[in-house]
Amino acid sequence: MRAIYKKEIRAYLTSMTGYIFIAVLLAVLGLYYTANCLIGGYPVFGVILSSINFILMILIPVLTMRSLSEEKKQKTDQLLFTAPISMWKIVVGKYLAMFTMFLIPMALTCLLPLMMRMFGAVSLPMAYTAIFGYLLFGAACLAIGLFLSALTESQVIAAILTFAMLFFLNMASGIASLMPSQGILSKVLSSICLYERFVNFMQGIFDVTAVIYYLAVILAFLCFTILFLDKKHGKYRIYLALLTGIGAVGINLLVLLVPSTYFKYDVSQQRLFTIGEQTEEIVQGLSEDVTLFLVAQEGGEDTTLLELLERYQNLSSHIQVETKDPVQNPNFTSQYSQEDVEDNSIIVAGENRSKVIHYYDIYQYETDYYSYSTTLSAFDGEGQITSAIAYVTSEEVPVLYTLEGHHEAEMSSSVRALIEKENLEIRTLNLLTSRTVPEDAKILMINGPLVDISVEEKEKILDYMQAGGYVIMLTAYGEEDYPNLEGLLEAYGLELAEGLVLEGDSNYYLPNFPYYLLPDIGYSEVTQNVTGRYVLMPFAQGIVKKEDEKDNLSFESLLTTSDQSYSKVNIESEVMSKEEEDLEGPFDVGVKVTDTEAGTRLICFSTDKLLDEQADSMVSGANSELLMGAVSWMSGHESPVSIAPKSLMVEYLTVPAGSAIFWGLLIVFVIPLTILVTGGVIWVRRRKK
Repeated sequence: MRAIYKKEIRAYLTSMTGYIFIAVLLAVLGLYYTANCLIGGYPVFGVILSSINFILMILIPVLTMRSLSEEKKQKTDQLLFTAPISMWKIVVGKYLAMFTMFLIPMALTCLLPLMMRMFGAVSLPMAYTAIFGYLLFGAACLAIGLFLSALTESQVIAAILTFAMLFFLNMASGIASLMPSQGILSKVLSSICLYERFVNFMQGIFDVTAVIYYLAVILAFLCFTILFLDKKHGKYRIYLALLTGIGAVGINLLVLLVPSTYFKYDVSQQRLFTIGEQTEEIVQGLSEDVTLFLVAQEGGEDTTLLELLERYQNLSSHIQVETKDPVQNPNFTSQYSQEDVEDNSIIVAGENRSKVIHYYDIYQYETDYYSYSTTLSAFDGEGQITSAIAYVTSEEVPVLYTLEGHHEAEMSSSVRALIEKENLEIRTLNLLTSRTVPEDAKILMINGPLVDISVEEKEKILDYMQAGGYVIMLTAYGEEDYPNLEGLLEAYGLELAEGLVLEGDSNYYLPNFPYYLLPDIGYSEVTQNVTGRYVLMPFAQGIVKKEDEKDNLSFESLLTTSDQSYSKVNIESEVMSKEEEDLEGPFDVGVKVTDTEAGTRLICFSTDKLLDEQADSMVSGANSELLMGAVSWMSGHESPVSIAPKSLMVEYLTVPAGSAIFWGLLIVFVIPLTILVTGGVIWVRRRKK
């Protein structure tokens, strides 16, 4: 075998074939690397390898087409096959020589992630996992090309057959998704797709099942090649080849029966597929069955979600995962929701209730209000799924009622999703038609009404509060008076100062907008998630605490302005600075009140703009997190689901233009041309001998 290996290596290195393969692969790889990583600053190396997948399908035939077909054409195959060496040594020797030629550019590729580290943060485990997966992918392609080279004595035919076969095996999954009927043929096509196994490596999963799959493909096609060339097996060659194929399929089927946690390791930078301790505790403590339905057309499933759902299933025997194709089952989602359910949404169904996790809640986006563009920012798969499992298996679901009928501010979809993730049901309440605040109300939220409530509504809310109810109130500044709303606050020792608060300290407001307040944040159970950050309070009124009036009330300042703040009484004044009639600060703009006797809890924020999406985005979501701190404190969950979304924001590389040009020219032109020139010189010298 060593003699065959040396002979083949010498043939590649004394002709232009090997040099063309290495140079073109490096040049194309370098081109994508320069454009994406050096000029674009993108730090994920696996994307580069995925981009040059098609080029490899073109180059593999260049390397494999002459291996056995040339032996047949030159009539040297009989001499080779009658030599005192076994057939498997001949085939393996030739294969190892081809693999060595592929290994050379891949070894040079290993230097590129290290180069990226000079210009920023790069996940080397993720990069080298992708390179390893690409190496296995290429090795499997080489084995297929070697087999097809044995079928004909024409190099051109061998090259065409190899390209066609590789193209088919790489596009098999895509072809399956286009089939109108997703039957057995579709599943077979999806299972034989070569590229599909590489995706896991690219995403940062070291997939042992994919390693076994690629090794099985390599061994199977090497065996096919040996059986085709070795005439001594005669008519049994077909049966032996069939048994080899069945064995390769059987090994992969057995591997699939083993839980993925034993075979798939998350090395991604964001740890997208790693299940946290809180999820493990909740899922492993289940006493009832829960089914996770992934609603997606077959072939169009989100691979990240599929991987994550599989890990949930492996955590507990009470978790079952099923995929439902909305085309084949058009009425399935209507059993759980009357709303439209997008592809790759998840339905979590328990014994008593169910919950729909919409796809747009799993992947979070940040909006740039200056350019009106959105950017994928976070993956909240684990947080949403675990929260939904806790919801469908809980004995009681607390209800948050939002008061309506007074032109209240509308709750944004993002805030609504956060509250639902906390496993509270949101309902609206109109006290003009309801006799009382419902008994199942865990929290009553009054969200910036522009019209005052009636005396009757005030009495109903006071009855609820005096019985130990919980209220979150956001007040709105308007031209009208709000005697009844202010009466609610006065009953619990709070009073709204006249006018709007403006800041005199530039460290406490946004530039040029002294009424966009950045108050001090007091430490509390409510504010613990936003401590050390900024909360934005536009158009806020001052809150005055009357702590001496009632001994049963406990006050806590959540948000406080600076000593240089003042309340502008005449808001129509053109003078922004403090005037004589203005009230001196500091002021509270967020207060927590607890009735130690009745157990009542009241939180007041003195602006209806707290949950405005634009204001929230300016402080990276701190405003909505502050609200969620209030909701969590009031809901009293003993173990609330607090799994933060996993950031998908990419920290781009900072590559100077000069460095990008230098390294780009070196990788794309200098190194490949040097390899080609070296190969040309060696080839010419050999021809002259």
